[in-house]
Amino acid sequence: MARFNTNKGQSLIEVIIGMAIATILIGAAAGTTVVVLRSNFDTKTTQIASSLASEYADNLQSLAYSDWQKIYNPPANKGADSQFYLNASGTAFALVSGATTTIIEGKNFTRYFSIENASRDSCGIGNITTNATTSCAAVGDSGIADDPSTQKIMVYVNWEGGRNLNKTQYLTRNQNKVFIQTDWSGGNNQESFSTSTNYTIINNKFATSTNINYSSSTGAITI
Repeated sequence: MARFNTNKGQSLIEVIIGMAIATILIGAAAGTTVVVLRSNFDTKTTQIASSLASEYADNLQSLAYSDWQKIYNPPANKGADSQFYLNASGTAFALVSGATTTIIEGKNFTRYFSIENASRDSCGIGNITTNATTSCAAVGDSGIADDPSTQKIMVYVNWEGGRNLNKTQYLTRNQNKVFIQTDWSGGNNQESFSTSTNYTIINNKFATSTNINYSSSTGAITI
């Protein structure tokens, strides 16, 4: 009766099965690694975009505090579809129409913001509302009116792959600058004043004075 040795055949099959299992495990591990790396990369990119949006929000808050008119009267029409960006000039910021692109870690981030008037109920002194502005007969009326001391800001950040992020904030006027006059050398007998759009008096006269040498020392007063 013949005997057959099957040990070698069994060993070969076991090796093939082992290699197949190892290939499956390595492929799964590689796939998981790719997903984790991609997730980490996306998270980091989103964090960069969020930081860019927050930077604009902080700068706009400072700008609104220092010069409300730059926010309320931008260089182009306001609205939900408006686009502006900040242009740094020394320690100050200027509003420019359009968008700007920043490259960080080899990726392009496009950044801009929109400015919209804000309406409030109770004739403009109540809660902010998205309803259309209506006329109000008197303070305390239930109608809706524009609040000139509040502006809605939407900051947008877009980057490659059609990804985007936005941040909403409402800016409120904190202080008012009526006018500044820095030259009084024109003398007295002026009962009214004239201002330009940047609040600067365009003449150098005043109403009356007592014991003030206005001819050699111009002085300044801010109201």
